[in-house]
Amino acid sequence: MKIPIHSTTDLITNSSTVIFTYSESSEGAVVSMIDEMFKAFGIDKKCEDVFDTVVLTEKYKYNETEDLIPEGVDGDAVEKLYDDVKSGKVQKPDWFNDIESHEGSWDYYTPSTYLHLIPKKPEYEKLASLVKNFLYSTDHEATRD
Repeated sequence: MKIPIHSTTDLITNSSTVIFTYSESSEGAVVSMIDEMFKAFGIDKKCEDVFDTVVLTEKYKYNETEDLIPEGVDGDAVEKLYDDVKSGKVQKPDWFNDIESHEGSWDYYTPSTYLHLIPKKPEYEKLASLVKNFLYSTDHEATRD
């Protein structure tokens, strides 16, 4: 489950509106929120008992970051590793963090990141969906004349 967090910076220029999303601190925030919800309702669990959480970007395979990918790791291996990290099967490698903090050569922005909340059992999928729906419930679309 990909959770687009709304702690964003809006930049409005004469020609466009751009929203940059950086979710690195959202992982700790959602863990604290779920832990407190469980505590408040007398549930003897922690977030880590129910979910794996990881913040990822979708730009690990892009040309600009090839020099940050370890030698001998090809595109297919990057894609498989990304899927394994996103599903909670393996820990996120440090070089993923390097790519997430890498500024683009033409815009100097780091890539958007997303919080993934991975249920450890099927019975937790509904709660993951509700948390995601709450976090993404702020919705606004603007027009300009």
